[in-house]
Amino acid sequence: MNNDQINDLILKNISFSYYEQNNKKIILDNFNCKIKKSKFTSIIGPSGTGKTSLLKLIAGLIEPEKGEIKFENQTLNKVINQITLIQQNPSLMPWLNVYDNIILANSNSKNKKISYKNIDKLIKNIGLGEFSSYFPHKLSGGLLQRVAIARALLFCPSLLLLDEPFAALDNLSREIISTELVSIIKKKSLTVLMVTHSIEEAALLSDEVLVTGMAPLRVINTFNPPKSFNNKSWQNLGLRKSLQDKSFNDYLKSIRDTSYSVLQKENKFGK
Repeated sequence: MNNDQINDLILKNISFSYYEQNNKKIILDNFNCKIKKSKFTSIIGPSGTGKTSLLKLIAGLIEPEKGEIKFENQTLNKVINQITLIQQNPSLMPWLNVYDNIILANSNSKNKKISYKNIDKLIKNIGLGEFSSYFPHKLSGGLLQRVAIARALLFCPSLLLLDEPFAALDNLSREIISTELVSIIKKKSLTVLMVTHSIEEAALLSDEVLVTGMAPLRVINTFNPPKSFNNKSWQNLGLRKSLQDKSFNDYLKSIRDTSYSVLQKENKFGK
């Protein structure tokens, strides 16, 4: 294993379960997975199969029954301050405006504080400059997610976890905002793991796509994007232009066929 692989996010023999109405539900059973460092990886799988639980385990919000999680060749407890989770609900403080919601992360950070000049630059770059005095109830879903991502980036995380961050947006806003914000995230060279139910979104944004099965969670197949005809990233091309490329459509079909086969085998689809 080379140095790059050692620094990957490594989950080894992870088991986790919980009780639901006195019945034990096994979510992970000796789960093993590697997420490449400094890459954007997406997970696609059926609802209710443990993908969110997986993110919470990595974020340290819940603990596995057994197994080990390592990142940058260190155990989770040593790197927990380098990990940030963004969930579908931005969870902003309603009594604080956009600016104060964002700098709240700076005041709570255990890492080196960021200058207010750099905070202003981040707010401007993420498209919130004219909304810095707005309160959450006045913001659209897309703007709320911009605030959540700006707040997360202020922690300067090495590992960013995204749990369906764009699910609440309409399709057009979702494509525009997700592409724009992920572009900002990628410039930070972070390791990113995103859970999504949008195959197009995963294919467009990701360096690698993992298709998972029913609980107990397992990786069914891994997909890496083909190169575009002009060697531009699919993200830079955008979904409309990417769909005009046969290799991208074949890539989408491979992910979609695998995803549907998971549901068919579990008698959840196709009847």
